[in-house]
Amino acid sequence: MSHPNTVLVLTPSVGGYYYGGLLAGLNREVAGAGGRLLLVQTLEAGTSSGEIGEPGEQGDFAIPVAWSEVDGVVSITRAVRASFLQRLRDAGKPVVLASAPMLDFAAPLALPDNHGGTFAAVEHLIWHGHTRIGFVGNLAQPDVCDRHAAYLQALETHSLTADPALVFAANNNARGGGVRAALAVLESAVLPTALMVATDRNALGLMRTLTDSGLVLPRDMAIVGFDNIEAAAFSAPTLSSVNQQFDETGALAGRLIMAAMRGESVPHLTFTSPSVIAVRESCGCGDDDAPGAPGAERDLSLDASPALLLDELQDMLCGALLTGHSLDENPLRESALAIAREAERLLGTGDELIAGQIKALTSSLRRLAPRPDMLRRVVGALTVYVQRAAAGTARAGGTQTAATAAARLTTALWQLQAGSFLRQAEAAEAALDEQYVVDAGLLDIGRSDPTELGWLVGTHVRAGVLALWEDGPQGGVLRIVGAYDPARLVSNLVGTTTTPEQFPPASLIAATQPADREVYIVVPVRTKERDWGLLAVVGEIETSWTREAYRHWAALLCVSLEADRLQEEVRRHALYDALTGLPNRRLFQDRLEHSIALCQREGTAFTVIFLDLDGFKVINDSLGHPMGDRVLNAVGARIERELRTVDTGARFGGDEFAILLHDVAADGALLVAERLQQALAAVLDLDGRELSIRASMGVATSAIEYSCAEDVLRDADAAMYRAKATEPGSVSFFDSQMHDHAVHQMRLHHEIRRALEEDQFEIHYQPIVNLATGRTDRFEALVRWRHPERGLLLPEEFLPHIQDMGLMVHLGRWIIDEVCRQVSDWGPQVTNVAINVSDREFWHHDLLSHILANAARHGITADRLTLEITEGVIMRRPEVALRIMREMHDAGLRLHIDDFGTGYSSLETLHRFPVDAFKIDRSFIGCLTTGDRTDELVRAIVAMGKALGLAVVAEGVETTEQLAFLQEVGCATGQGFLFMPAVPGDRAMELLGHVLGPITADAGSR
Repeated sequence: MSHPNTVLVLTPSVGGYYYGGLLAGLNREVAGAGGRLLLVQTLEAGTSSGEIGEPGEQGDFAIPVAWSEVDGVVSITRAVRASFLQRLRDAGKPVVLASAPMLDFAAPLALPDNHGGTFAAVEHLIWHGHTRIGFVGNLAQPDVCDRHAAYLQALETHSLTADPALVFAANNNARGGGVRAALAVLESAVLPTALMVATDRNALGLMRTLTDSGLVLPRDMAIVGFDNIEAAAFSAPTLSSVNQQFDETGALAGRLIMAAMRGESVPHLTFTSPSVIAVRESCGCGDDDAPGAPGAERDLSLDASPALLLDELQDMLCGALLTGHSLDENPLRESALAIAREAERLLGTGDELIAGQIKALTSSLRRLAPRPDMLRRVVGALTVYVQRAAAGTARAGGTQTAATAAARLTTALWQLQAGSFLRQAEAAEAALDEQYVVDAGLLDIGRSDPTELGWLVGTHVRAGVLALWEDGPQGGVLRIVGAYDPARLVSNLVGTTTTPEQFPPASLIAATQPADREVYIVVPVRTKERDWGLLAVVGEIETSWTREAYRHWAALLCVSLEADRLQEEVRRHALYDALTGLPNRRLFQDRLEHSIALCQREGTAFTVIFLDLDGFKVINDSLGHPMGDRVLNAVGARIERELRTVDTGARFGGDEFAILLHDVAADGALLVAERLQQALAAVLDLDGRELSIRASMGVATSAIEYSCAEDVLRDADAAMYRAKATEPGSVSFFDSQMHDHAVHQMRLHHEIRRALEEDQFEIHYQPIVNLATGRTDRFEALVRWRHPERGLLLPEEFLPHIQDMGLMVHLGRWIIDEVCRQVSDWGPQVTNVAINVSDREFWHHDLLSHILANAARHGITADRLTLEITEGVIMRRPEVALRIMREMHDAGLRLHIDDFGTGYSSLETLHRFPVDAFKIDRSFIGCLTTGDRTDELVRAIVAMGKALGLAVVAEGVETTEQLAFLQEVGCATGQGFLFMPAVPGDRAMELLGHVLGPITADAGSR
């Protein structure tokens, strides 16, 4: 094999007390045998890693990272599924499990000695004289279940009854779980005298809660934990614990995988690392007041010989200090042995122990263990040795001088321990500072590209590579988009592609230094919603705290990449149509402006084709909007296929598309338009439905000298509407006549806006005459435009344009206010004025409140106003219109149906709606006495009004013959030029009291 043995480690996390400890031990063993680790963190950002030894969530990680570069695999807890491990085994990679079994995958399994350690701990409590021993732990975890089984077996072995009432559940392995269990203990009917606690963190939370409740430990209750974490030596009382260090389990897994990679036969069995009890105060050792201590059988483990204690110390020191260098003839091993022998010698000096000797020992310890976490383990092991050796000497009848030497050594070691904690706190602060810099770099969106990995500058990482998926994980191709390589470990990688099996690059894997706990770490850059790629860094294993820096970096990188993606999406949506992917109006206009400038500068022709699909509304209404969207997509695709790369096809919205042809004049534009027509007309098959699409097209060319894109689009749009009106599906070119018309329209729109600003509109009033008397006391308000150049303009000359401009509501509000003012000025002689309400006004949400507010402001009642509403407005949404009109009628307004007979209302409509009258449209009145059947229709309308109790008003009465007919059929009121055209408000009062029109005496008697 050309490279050192490389072990792929699949782990939910790469740091913290639990996972960090496992990985540190694994790295120590593998590096010591000349190998190296490549860690793959399998959980994406935001997923629990199950810290503190809990199983956590089983991930769905399935990416074959570095399979071409590794020789064996260690899977920690539930990092991946069994199917993934089986694929690795099928690829010829031996697999070892660590820390948790898998029911569906058989492999060598490295576990802590849950059974042996717990059995010994329970026996230790029994030797203290306890018979009512309880158990605390999270029984949802396999390790804890094993420890509970060993607890039961130890009781049975010693003929003690296991009482289920003395088993107290913890909901997790942390201190909080211990607190919860302690509350259950305090509420139990009979308190246990001792507790076997499944984890040290449970034990620490439990002890604190029991102590706060008033219990004295271990007098009232003895406690033994499991794991022997560092905090156990600093609790009150200090915690006795099964010394099963997390790194020992990792080291065991390392030995198993290295043996398998050497070709040795490693059976699919469970392997455990031996456990011993770290005896402190909480179990009752050294406490004469502890239950059973005076007459109980003493734990024989306390009688270990000095030679055995020294051997144990040497083993612990080597385990803590050796980090992967050769285990043979290693200076560190020799130094560790020298420290142990020196400690033994100093204990024997008694009163002759001097400060200089202690200082020399502590200085040697600092040199041996430069890392705070390593120093704490070494000092802890040495402190336990000194205390146990001193206790053994005292039991053997040793002198007080030996105890004095032990006390002085212990004090010095505690000071050294305190210093290591201070250094760790400083390291934690430095790590937080580092994290702040990384956070700032990754979240500084817009100022730097996070994929370039510039945010790694100043961190502890020596090198890093970021690779993103080309076409998603299913494509299996990664593109390296960023590299952080200040030491120039490899040649340029950015821009190259690779596969997951060959990532990270072998040259960077080779650059790691396993002896210094340095490893190559690969973290998935993904969330539950999106998989971006992989981040690989040359980093280190962190065991001091539960900081998961690399996964946090990956999570922030996801945030940054997602923000960039959203920004790009926003930019794209600002320029491209979301449905078809074609450029939108904004981008089309930008390109058209460029074409106009190019035409002005170099004379390069351009053509714009504006097209609108014919009958698209029918498709939407009959087949639904999703099918309509598919049609639009198909149209967009066909347009793209017919264009050159220098041309632009765009969707403006709805069923409107536009095409910009580069360097194409009118003749060429017609050929393109015809080709597009043929392409669009091809049958489109949508799930068995065959559709044929036609489009009306308008063409504007650079033959007309344009200065802005809006003018070109306006003209092409106008030509398109002419094509649609003349012959749907045809092509129309914008010409000079249309240009003149468009210019006129634009000028008119400008003048209308100015008219609204300068109050050029005025209200004229046409009398509504009693056809029997010829007199009037009411009017219809009609708007006029006093044009400064063209004089007085009638509504048909400007109202359609106001409607197109969306200004009807604005004008209508002014009319209402002006009419209310005029009615107030006239006084009670004018009983009512009718106001026409447009479609857009009627549906405006605050029409009624606006009318009532203006009436109140001018001091008139609502019944002096009539609103004239056309049939077409009402019948668009009859039920909603009915509710609105009832509210209006209830407010006192009178309501008329205008232009009756031209819409689709029925007798049922007239009966349901709260109307007071209807007005016969002038088109019917104009046809009276012409010999057709209009006479009978008008006669029927008047009769219908009488039958319904509604007034009838005839519009557009212009001849005496029309008047005579209306009088004959009993029409009560009318208006028209025969009586009086609309007049300004100051002249309207002159009409009151006068007979208007040729009313005969006979008419008055009908």
